[in-house]
Amino acid sequence: MGFGFDGGDCRFGRRGDTFRREACALINERVQVDTVNQTFRGRLVEVGRDVIVLRVRRNNCTFRVVIRIAEIVAIFPI
Repeated sequence: MGFGFDGGDCRFGRRGDTFRREACALINERVQVDTVNQTFRGRLVEVGRDVIVLRVRRNNCTFRVVIRIAEIVAIFPI
């Protein structure tokens, strides 16, 4: 099942884009994202200006999870 994502806008020009730059390096990788409320695991498919998008698979269903960057505590490959 394709989602048609191209990875988002991973161009940088301002200071403070460190998180986005590091997250862009993980596009198409399986990652764990820890937020202030819960943990998500899936494939990182897009990094936007203020959100990231994971492709998550549960019970043979694939769906998108959109997470606000402001809510993220940590992101790392698994």
